[in-house]
Amino acid sequence: MRITVFGAGGIGLYFAAMLARAGHRVTVVGRPETVAAAANPLILERDSGKVEVSGIRAVAGIAGDEGPADLVIVGVKAWQVSAAAGVVASIVGPGTTVLPLQNGVEAAADLAAVLGPDRILGCSCVVIAQRVGPWATRCLGADASVEIGALTTESEDRVANVGAALTTAGIAVTRSADIEATLWRKLMLISSYGGVGAIARQPVGVTRDEPETAGLVLAAMQEVLEVGRARGIALDDDDVARMMKVYRGFSPDTTSSMQRDLAAGRPSELACQSGAVVRFGRAAGVPTPVHQAIYASQLPAETAARGGR
Repeated sequence: MRITVFGAGGIGLYFAAMLARAGHRVTVVGRPETVAAAANPLILERDSGKVEVSGIRAVAGIAGDEGPADLVIVGVKAWQVSAAAGVVASIVGPGTTVLPLQNGVEAAADLAAVLGPDRILGCSCVVIAQRVGPWATRCLGADASVEIGALTTESEDRVANVGAALTTAGIAVTRSADIEATLWRKLMLISSYGGVGAIARQPVGVTRDEPETAGLVLAAMQEVLEVGRARGIALDDDDVARMMKVYRGFSPDTTSSMQRDLAAGRPSELACQSGAVVRFGRAAGVPTPVHQAIYASQLPAETAARGGR
């Protein structure tokens, strides 16, 4: 496959490395420092050691004459997705499939609004991948697992094609029968453990082993369940238990990307995670006190990171 990865953060570089190792033609769109560093092999770090992956092309922008890609993986932050859709449009043809990797529940719809729903797959991705250099990423714990599904019946065949490419690259793939519910389960997981981790300023190994703090994560997940149900999403009580099991299974030093961004004073996905839970909850008349506390407490730092007061 001819694959373009738009975004050179930890997760984008991870997918680029995995797919290139499997023999796909991979281009990464990143910042100038990424392009300069790509003169060398891309470094993929794991607990077992480092792997150097050669043959990946890096560019600072997309040229209109490059022709369509087979697969575009969108690896930017959630608030950047709409702008990214306009940029990648020039390499999206009738046969191109677009796969968003963002946290939250709105990325696929943001892409569909620009590129059309038939080309977009919904995706819930679980992997802890941290960018450790302009051309280096580290995977903490297990390799990625994804759950993917079509937004329309016309694009069901795309799920199998993309799933096959990811599977051969060593990424575990599950086909979702209800991609909206899948995305809400991921929101339940990431916004809750990441949000509580942000206010506690602690990794998973600490928050899950302190009963009071782990109880706060559980309460946050329950809020997402109630908000999703109020919006007509097919979630059930077992989903909370399932996501708590995933949370408890993470490596002890795990932190969410939102948590790391907030701690470093960078713009984060706060508005797309706990902020979205609060927004959807207000619209549905469902109280969300834990996520309200997360959002309100972290909003001053988020505003400052974006150049506000």
